Amino acid sequence: MELFTSEGCSSCPPADDVLASLAESRDRRIYALAFHVDYWDELGWPDRFAGPAYTARQESYSRALGLRGLYTPQMVVGGTEEFTGSDRGRADAAVTRVLSQPAKLRLSIRSRSVGPDAAMVDYSASEVPVGAVLNVAVVEHRATTAVRSGENAGKTLRHANVVRGFVSVPLTTPGGSLVVHFPASLARDKAELMGFVQRETIDVGMPVLGAARAPLP
Repeated sequence: MELFTSEGCSSCPPADDVLASLAESRDRRIYALAFHVDYWDELGWPDRFAGPAYTARQESYSRALGLRGLYTPQMVVGGTEEFTGSDRGRADAAVTRVLSQPAKLRLSIRSRSVGPDAAMVDYSASEVPVGAVLNVAVVEHRATTAVRSGENAGKTLRHANVVRGFVSVPLTTPGGSLVVHFPASLARDKAELMGFVQRETIDVGMPVLGAARAPLP
């Protein structure tokens, strides 16, 4: 499940809470990621977690799902179902539907450090579907920001599973390696790697075929 959110959006904190609740679930089959988009940054508060790559990812969903534009907070579950991120009932139902289906492939990832701000991720997949893409995200489990301006001025926002690094590559072989970068200041024991394979379709989204996680080295 992916949440597209922003610290500059007054409607986003309730959605952040929904994601946090699911991220903290004991069910390890739930992969929760918070992508902070940057198109709110010029409207009063620059989100320190935002980046153009995360906005580009939301734009990819907009095209794949046949939507007319972007909005926050937007939740996407399984790569195929999108809705307002603060709708807890819809989120629970969507997660239940996804978890009721078996994964389409088995994915495993391992990582090793290659510098203060990068990790080498070795991956293997049980099969290589045509048009598949492998995504690897570095997620910070918890973060807090005291917002001083913008729509959330005066609030202390608490986040879960904030994406701090992200890479997406075509999955053309059943095994390989890639490098993912993240801030050197990130505490590695408070973060982890999440990998997942998708296949883009037309007006149906980008179905998630399988996922795996690993410690950040």
